[in-house]
Amino acid sequence: MNIEYRFVQPVDTVSFRGNRLFGAPGSIGEVCFPPRPSVLAGAFRSYLLTQAAEEIDEFRRGGRLSDDALHAVLGTITEPGSFTIGELFPALRNADGGFDPFMPVPADVQVVNGGESVCSLEPQRLPGVIMSSQAPGLPYLPVLRHDKQAKAQGGWLLNMQGIAAYVAGRQLTPGHLYREEDLWRQESRVGIGLDPISCTADEGRLFTVDHTVVRQEEHAHGGAGLLVGIAGCSERLPRSGFIRLGGDGRAASFEQAEVSLAGMPLEQIEQQGRFKLALHTPGLFRAGWLPDAVTNDVECYRLRFEGLTARLCCAAVARFEVISGWDLANRRPKAAERVVPAGSVYWFDQIDGDLSILDKLAGGGLWTEDSDNAQRRAEGYNRVQLACW
Repeated sequence: MNIEYRFVQPVDTVSFRGNRLFGAPGSIGEVCFPPRPSVLAGAFRSYLLTQAAEEIDEFRRGGRLSDDALHAVLGTITEPGSFTIGELFPALRNADGGFDPFMPVPADVQVVNGGESVCSLEPQRLPGVIMSSQAPGLPYLPVLRHDKQAKAQGGWLLNMQGIAAYVAGRQLTPGHLYREEDLWRQESRVGIGLDPISCTADEGRLFTVDHTVVRQEEHAHGGAGLLVGIAGCSERLPRSGFIRLGGDGRAASFEQAEVSLAGMPLEQIEQQGRFKLALHTPGLFRAGWLPDAVTNDVECYRLRFEGLTARLCCAAVARFEVISGWDLANRRPKAAERVVPAGSVYWFDQIDGDLSILDKLAGGGLWTEDSDNAQRRAEGYNRVQLACW
């Protein structure tokens, strides 16, 4: 997959709401950041569709665009074209004019003591322990390796050096961490409902909405934003411009970005005979926690992907999340679906087949040929980070 990057920077605060009901008096609109990849997919697809503005109504009804090249990129409402969101990172413009991406800390990495210590979960076979967990039937459990009791703390990201160390299977250190609050913060704003007829304040309908403030003033080189990997539209997407983000349609600028990410450690994986996959974006799987490319055989769970097989021997899966969204074409909410959170980790061993296929798996995500969810695939779900174990 040939991915081009765009650095997206909100002009004002943004509000990417979660999937909780909102609208009753006294309700609170919580937000998530970074947003789901579908948010950026919708923003850029809408931007591209303005190139055929006179056909928007026809497109909304499922019609075909008269511009063949644009149709190849966007497809139709039910059958997306070549446009795909490949990657999504929080990012920061650096002193050289480039961009530094950050990755949420994976589930097998635990930050303790206020960021002064980093420890890992490692697959272990525990004799005499009943192996009942969220992933029954796996031969190993993820076990925390730490010399004393400590509580894991959230709010951390891996910097570029940390991403490279994680991919290479090296031990992470406090120098590989970056605080989320140094890139963005949350603030709450109080509003009041309006009477739809008189357009005046509706008494007793106060509500609170959280907003995300992407920090700019603390960074002398241009501030923080989102680094979005986009494939399948290189000839139609300009180098820079403005898009609308979130339900409120807040303005955000975008510009082309050159980024060098950690390469695929295929030689090291071949030597070790094992690897792990960390979900980079939420995973939408038919069997809940289990990726579609993994089947439950009589003796074990086994990954099968274009001739490559490997045994799934351990998993660290966080609590399910729910995604939905707004179907702009049909003007209604999208169906709510459970997803495995980004950062969840799957360990594999007993590899058999051509390892170069792992490159394709990492580039295209944990999808199978018989997947019937083309829209979510194009929106960037099920993307994974390949790493050594």
